[in-house]
Amino acid sequence: MNVAVIFYSLYGDTAALAAAVAEGAEQAGATVRLRQIADLAAPQERWRASERIRATREHLACVAVARRDDLLWADGIALGSPARYGTMSAELRRFLDGARQLSGDLAGKVASVFCSPSPIAGAQRAALQAMIVSLLSHGVLVQPPARAAMDPPDTAARRGGTPRASSGELDLSLARALGRRLALTGR
Repeated sequence: MNVAVIFYSLYGDTAALAAAVAEGAEQAGATVRLRQIADLAAPQERWRASERIRATREHLACVAVARRDDLLWADGIALGSPARYGTMSAELRRFLDGARQLSGDLAGKVASVFCSPSPIAGAQRAALQAMIVSLLSHGVLVQPPARAAMDPPDTAARRGGTPRASSGELDLSLARALGRRLALTGR
């Protein structure tokens, strides 16, 4: 089973979740490609604006940039994005729009989506839904997020928004579970 974990991360939170998804998929025996989406804005302009962005870009320098070929290579696809005004990042949207040429080639593949925490209730859910709709338009079979399969259910994790601005251990644990489930579902 080949799993492509494709994400966009500006501040590093989505990157941490992506690494946890990849770890979970590898634990289930999958071969994993961890890929980041390129910035739309010139990176140097953003780096000057924030020390945290600069540190994230330096940390992700060794992660290859996603290409449409990664989608074709994969049996399972995990897409990750921060929630941006109730939708996915513009960077991921552009990547998925560019994948329209693959229409039909992705049909029948299994995918799941993940989103970094947002203090705005409902923003994560809306961003996840936007990613799911994009995948469905390619004929991809979408696996529900890991929260839907929690055993026992953690009601705090199911509420939606979170007051913290970065991924906690519960989020990382759910991301690893998502990766494992994706790898096992696609077999």
